[in-house]
Amino acid sequence: MTSTSSTTSSPHPQFGDCSRELLKKYRGSLATSALSAWLLYVLIRREVVVDAVRIIAILLPLDAEILAKALHLEKPRDFEDRIHLATMQSYGIDDILSNNSDFDNVGVVRIAPRPR
Repeated sequence: MTSTSSTTSSPHPQFGDCSRELLKKYRGSLATSALSAWLLYVLIRREVVVDAVRIIAILLPLDAEILAKALHLEKPRDFEDRIHLATMQSYGIDDILSNNSDFDNVGVVRIAPRPR
């Protein structure tokens, strides 16, 4: 199973098209934290985003155990990224689709979209 961070799910002028290609390529084997659905909702303020994320990926729960694990991680630098990493560790996920280089050298394989 491959995790996807919210950065690969939103339109991006440099990575958007390539991100969509990666989502298609890995369809059926994607999972993401419930945090991704929440972040996308905050960005676009449309509740339909939850169903859209559920169509693309298995939505993994965000609970107190994952938050505690994220608090104790030193990397990645941003807390939301540590939540994604903690979710991956909790569910045995080794690969992430992300344009965020903060996921390099943290014990997972980052599959990055090619920029235009």
